[in-house]
Amino acid sequence: MTVLVLLFGIGSSLPITTLALVGISVIAQQFSVGLSNDWLDYERDKQVGRRDKPAAIGEVPINAVRNSSLASAAIALVVAGSLGWETTLLMILMLMVGWSYNLGAKATGFSALPYVVGFGILPIYVTLSLDPPQGPTWWIVIAASVLGLGAHFANALPDLLDDKRTGINALPHILGQRGSAVIIAISAVSASLLIVTQSTNLNATWALVGFVATVGLSVIASYLALQSRPPKLVFHLLIAASFVNVILLMLGQ
Repeated sequence: MTVLVLLFGIGSSLPITTLALVGISVIAQQFSVGLSNDWLDYERDKQVGRRDKPAAIGEVPINAVRNSSLASAAIALVVAGSLGWETTLLMILMLMVGWSYNLGAKATGFSALPYVVGFGILPIYVTLSLDPPQGPTWWIVIAASVLGLGAHFANALPDLLDDKRTGINALPHILGQRGSAVIIAISAVSASLLIVTQSTNLNATWALVGFVATVGLSVIASYLALQSRPPKLVFHLLIAASFVNVILLMLGQ
């Protein structure tokens, strides 16, 4: 996510110092949210035997995970504060949205909302870091939000069976694998279609190449999503599709 934000920042002509501060604040926010997930899900991860969670298998003290999450949030806020009060408010919102998912939203039918809002905030955060602060065009925010929707389904799929054992009943669980696969494909393709049709400065050849690449990645991700045990590769493929679309945004600005 930090790489995607930095690429969009480059396309938005952020000065190098501002770009570095944006990157540091976003990666700190991502660390805070990710570590809080491991902290809050500690007992559940132990229950299902998650071997990819260091705290759950005793390799890292859970107190260290908690403290690191809180410290990362503080760093994110301090760095965001150096960019202005607008970015500080947005960083507070980004942390709240990410933590709300871990604190319970992910176990409900509203589980996609933090992803949709969180992804949609990112381009706004970047452009508000400009001097003077600016807002991105509406379709960039929508495209980012749609990619966030797909990312949620792709991220949740590999853990569907384990989640059911521990009482999680999020939107991907409600719609099931088939519905999730459809959402993954539609979200990525829709975001790409929005970008290639709205970017007035985007070369037609690059637009076609990027759109075809997005469709290809989405089809593969959706196919894998229908397997009995969907691999983590589904999420990585969708992030790759997001990467392609951010490149298109850079070329079209």
